[in-house]
Amino acid sequence: MPIDILVAPQDQFDRILRDINNTSDSDVTQDTDVSIDDVVTIIAIHRNAIDDHPSWWKIRREVNSRFLSHSEIPTRTLALIPETVRDEVANLTNNDVRRIADRWLSQNDATPPNKQRAVDSLAGFVAACQKALAESKGVFLRTNQPRNAFELAFSQLDGKSLANFRKAFDKWDDTQKYDAHQKYNYYCNQGLDNSLALVLRDLTRPSTKKVNLKTDQRTIRRHIEKRIKEYCKAPNPTLGSSQDVILLITLTFDIEYEGYVDLGFDTRPDALSDIRWEERTEDCLEFAHWNEGLQRFSCDALPLNVSLHDGSKAVVSPDSEADAFDTYIGNMLRDTLMDMRQSGKFANLPLGDDCFMLVGGTHSNYAWPIDGEFDRRCRANLEPKE
Repeated sequence: MPIDILVAPQDQFDRILRDINNTSDSDVTQDTDVSIDDVVTIIAIHRNAIDDHPSWWKIRREVNSRFLSHSEIPTRTLALIPETVRDEVANLTNNDVRRIADRWLSQNDATPPNKQRAVDSLAGFVAACQKALAESKGVFLRTNQPRNAFELAFSQLDGKSLANFRKAFDKWDDTQKYDAHQKYNYYCNQGLDNSLALVLRDLTRPSTKKVNLKTDQRTIRRHIEKRIKEYCKAPNPTLGSSQDVILLITLTFDIEYEGYVDLGFDTRPDALSDIRWEERTEDCLEFAHWNEGLQRFSCDALPLNVSLHDGSKAVVSPDSEADAFDTYIGNMLRDTLMDMRQSGKFANLPLGDDCFMLVGGTHSNYAWPIDGEFDRRCRANLEPKE
């Protein structure tokens, strides 16, 4: 973890902590090997208290008296070194630095990888404390968030692609940048080659103000009918053997990362007792506006108008129950499966005598049937009404 030593006025603590892009005009020594725990060790060695556990804990409380983490980025921290410790370090001699470096390096949790790095880092820390003492300023230790996978991929772009990303990236706040990192990891885990482009699409497309689940339901019906025809022609279960009958039909959805519906067929003998949510990217039906709708009320604090599949209207706001939107979508998918079963759409599938249906959200608490209690309502091979 990169650690910087800063010399700045002590009343700038909060501003320096929030300065993600490191634009402050503070005196900075970058990428040192002096963490807040190393300062505790250095002071304990200097006071000959490294093996005195009660004294060590007292020093730790003293050094950590003003230490905070960023509210949204846990890996970013800032510590203000107490004035008594600053002055103590400022008075260390070159001989003290070499002596302390030897003992410091022998500790199991020492940050420096070798003797020279230990000497150089401690000498830099001493110089910063001396400057701060002379100018009546504070000494800060700042850990910077390491470059994540998204930022590394971003840094490898060039030309028009880089210009497009830079235009969007420079407008994002810390929360959006963190969201971009999470989305990028998600798409990469799905094996998608265009993960970076998908992140840009998700965070720059127009915001959705309303969602019509009745319209979406018609699209989903057509998709399920298509998948059924394909399966009857060439069985290709999501889980299990194509030679066995279907024991579980799953309809999986997501709204948190991208918005999709995925239909699965499970032929494993233990399908009901070993529920698995397996996603096949090539078979997913995308509903990007579901994710956009989620962003509207959860991130932008704006209401989302929802037309339910039964024709009624609803509004999801930041004050709504946590899973309200998930429930509207999940219930629509549940009713879709039940209606299609009743109309005989599953009749040509190779269903087992006890084949059931299941609906679930991959990043939500929605699941039907509740608690996996499979009953007559969720049977897939129930005879249609006359």
